[in-house]
Amino acid sequence: MALTHEARELLSLLAYVYLENNRPEKTAVLLNALRTLDLAEPRQLAALALAQLRAGKPETALSTLDGLAMRGGADAPFHLIRAQTLLALERRDEAAAAMRAYVALRPAAAMTTETESS
Repeated sequence: MALTHEARELLSLLAYVYLENNRPEKTAVLLNALRTLDLAEPRQLAALALAQLRAGKPETALSTLDGLAMRGGADAPFHLIRAQTLLALERRDEAAAAMRAYVALRPAAAMTTETESS
């Protein structure tokens, strides 16, 4: 079944609304459907992992993040969600490393580095 771009955007928007309204299970269903159809973009996969984490499924969230990393989606938000997931799994050293990666990649850190090198 092929979805139009507009239909994918609508599903993504609805998933975001569910996540913002403390309905992570519904978010996960919608975003997992996009992933199953191989239509999920990296940002949607990161949101899926966050929804899984908020739904109390940190192992599933970590698996989703691992898949996202394999696709090259390890940006600042990825590392923040990964840190939260690892903390939920009580893997504190790995969570701290993920948080350091987040801090190093976030836009504010890049701006500070550029200012200091000028």
